[in-house]
Amino acid sequence: MAETGSKLLAIDNVPENGLISLNIPLDTLRLGSLSTRTTHPFYMVKWNELLAELGIECTIENPYWNKTKGEMIACCENKELLKEILPDSLSCSSPTKGRWKGRSVEHCGYCLPCLIRRAAINHGLSEKDDNSTYAIDDLKNTTLSTMRAEGKQIRSFQIALNRLKARPELARLLIHKSGPLEAVSDRCDELAGVYSRGMNEVASLLGNVETIAD
Repeated sequence: MAETGSKLLAIDNVPENGLISLNIPLDTLRLGSLSTRTTHPFYMVKWNELLAELGIECTIENPYWNKTKGEMIACCENKELLKEILPDSLSCSSPTKGRWKGRSVEHCGYCLPCLIRRAAINHGLSEKDDNSTYAIDDLKNTTLSTMRAEGKQIRSFQIALNRLKARPELARLLIHKSGPLEAVSDRCDELAGVYSRGMNEVASLLGNVETIAD
C-alpha cells in the first residue's frame, strides 16, 4: 500500500517479463489477436487511467517490465525450490494439443511461450535443470518443418533473430510495432534493451535448430 495524501493507494503487481509484455510480432503474419497485449505498457497506462476515472484507489504495475524471463529466473532467491516446482508450472499456449495422440496435458515445447520458457530456464539455470516434460524434448534432434506447427514459431523466431542480428539498432524501432509508447517514452531505451536481451536468450536456445519448408 502506498500513501497519497490522506489516502492509501493499493498497488497490485502483475508479474510478467518484459519481452512477453511487449510481444513484438516476429513476422508480418502475426497480427491482432495472435499477439496478446495484456501487460503491454500502453495497456497498463490506460487501465490505470480507467481505474482513476472510476474512482478506484488502486494501480496496476508490472515490476518486471525491464527484465527478461531468463533474468527473472536468474534473480530468483530460492533456485532449488524453483527447480523442484518447474514440472508443476505450465507455460504452453495449447497444452492439450497432444490429446489426439493420446497424450496428457503437457508442454508442446515448440510454441512461442514454450520456446521463451525453455530459453529462460537455460539462461537463468541450465538446460539440465529443466525437468519439464515437452512433446518435442530435443529441438535439435531433427529438422523441423515450417509447414507444420512444430516448426512455424521456430522459423518465425529465426527470421526475427536474423533481422535483429543484421541490424541491432532496429530494436529501438521494433518496440513500437505492438503498441504506442508515448506514455512511457522515458522507458524506451530500457524497453529496447529488454527486447534485445530476451531475443538473445531465444537465439541461444535455437542456435543449432534446423527448419525446412517442405
